[in-house]
Amino acid sequence: MSAHAGAGLLLAAFAALCWHGLAWDTPTVDEFAHLPAGYYSLASGRFDLYPLNPPLIKVLSALPLLALAPRLDRGAYVVNTGWYPWVFATRFMEENRAEFDRIFTCGRLPIVALGLLMGLLVYLWARELYGDAGGLVALCFYAFCPSIVAHSHLATVDAGHAALLVAALYSFDRFLRRPGAGQMALCGLALGLAQLAKFTALLLYPLLILLAAVSLAAGGFSWRRTASGDQAAGGVPGAPAGERGTRWREAGRMGASLAAIFLVSLLVLDAGYLFAGVGRPAASFRFESHALRGLAAALPAGLPLPLPTPYLQGVDSLQLINETGEFPTYLCGHWYRRPPLAYYPLTLLFKTPLPLLAAWLAAPFARRRRGEDGAAGAAGPARRETAVWLPMLVLLTVFSLFSSVGYGIRYLLPVLPLACVFCGRLVPWLRGRHRAWRVAGLVVILAYPFSALLATPDTIDYFNFLAGGRGDRILLDSNLDWGQGLKRVRAYMDRERLDRIALAYFGHVDPAIYGIRWRFPHPSRPGPVAVSANFLHGYPYVTYAGGRIVPIPPGAFSWLKSYPRAADLGGGIDVYTIPLTTPASAAGPGHGSQGR
Repeated sequence: MSAHAGAGLLLAAFAALCWHGLAWDTPTVDEFAHLPAGYYSLASGRFDLYPLNPPLIKVLSALPLLALAPRLDRGAYVVNTGWYPWVFATRFMEENRAEFDRIFTCGRLPIVALGLLMGLLVYLWARELYGDAGGLVALCFYAFCPSIVAHSHLATVDAGHAALLVAALYSFDRFLRRPGAGQMALCGLALGLAQLAKFTALLLYPLLILLAAVSLAAGGFSWRRTASGDQAAGGVPGAPAGERGTRWREAGRMGASLAAIFLVSLLVLDAGYLFAGVGRPAASFRFESHALRGLAAALPAGLPLPLPTPYLQGVDSLQLINETGEFPTYLCGHWYRRPPLAYYPLTLLFKTPLPLLAAWLAAPFARRRRGEDGAAGAAGPARRETAVWLPMLVLLTVFSLFSSVGYGIRYLLPVLPLACVFCGRLVPWLRGRHRAWRVAGLVVILAYPFSALLATPDTIDYFNFLAGGRGDRILLDSNLDWGQGLKRVRAYMDRERLDRIALAYFGHVDPAIYGIRWRFPHPSRPGPVAVSANFLHGYPYVTYAGGRIVPIPPGAFSWLKSYPRAADLGGGIDVYTIPLTTPASAAGPGHGSQGR
């Protein structure tokens, strides 16, 4: 079987896993607002609804909705406040109850396509670095990574952003090896599309500058190439001095290339917003964040800004959250106003399958001898790998040190496909080792798919064995419970023949859409209680009840932990049983406030 055929089978398995999760997960907290906002932008040509994320991924998700033609208030008066997108989305739900589940099933399909694109990029990049076997191993790690599967079937921006970020890095790596006008334009396009996916992609600009500097310092960049096209003439030991060019000349060409790539990305960004508000003077903006207010004050008042108004408003809103914080962060049984430095490293530790984690940690120590990489040799891949491991390190460092929100592994999602590519370097290393090492590597790669196969369809709430079967004691929010579990509650009610259930649901979807008759839990009402893990541990948020968004104060349902845990339904929802005799520890003020 050829490498391409093997890659096709792995991508097909990935698509099947995505479909399984897609069919079982009800609309999550973010996609509940993302998809209607994308459809609103598609229908109206406006981007003022939900500017906290750029529009590209949301609009792509909404494309299948053109065939369904759901009802939408196109003339809604948009208020740029934190909760308004969910208020708008609640009205969208009310107007499309009969088709609501089908709408989100269709809206998730473009994200699955982006997940497949990201898998293809992982395969191609690893194959170029480590050969056919290295590409297949990297793709295997990717296709069966539960967190990648989880976010590649949701109508949110995370998987699409990761795919476009990887595309931008891969295209820039190819440009460094084969510089030319066509590859430069492709880099600019990929970079611009990444900017239209998520504001985190702004990190790509300093990253590309850093990668360019590393390439120049290593002598790996020149417009003049050898016959093979893979090695810069200036980087070949012993090349004639006349063919090397001067260091300054190559630095100048690199600077001009970066400027052109950045300019193309700006044009793509502006076009993605339909040039809305491009050229407005700096003094006309009233920013709320300290960073953007300071930047605007430092600029000449009449200077036209070459960025779309909704884009600048979104950056300002995101920066305000970074400055002031938003929701609290849960880690290992404790709540924090801001995520501790260890939050994201620990998230990777507990949410990454152990075989992938072991391969990722071992990969930097897999020293290769010249000739072990096939055609490329050891020197070429070693230099090119910088475009893989350096972005991983930068992203993890930036989020660990500077992020004021700790919502889940989805913020580090671009790190995972890069880690899969990097793990491919173990393949040429293992070829030259003792047979026992090769057998061990084969066992790991054969056992690895069970990480996802045993977890599906509960890939959102996947934790590895280090969590001891209780991931809710370590991490919450989109790591575990994102509002995806209502179909599991309905299935539980069918199994137990329940006509009604006590429910504390972390999410915005009306459970009645899935045929769930429910009431809020109360200690005076015995019987089974389905409770979202976030609410069980005291997360302050909202839910849908009585036709409106209802706030849930901190700790409103934490009293349920004093009762026996009867079942784990998956999807972030557990079942607890309130016995006929109420424990004294459960009696107390405030428990009746959530009943109805």
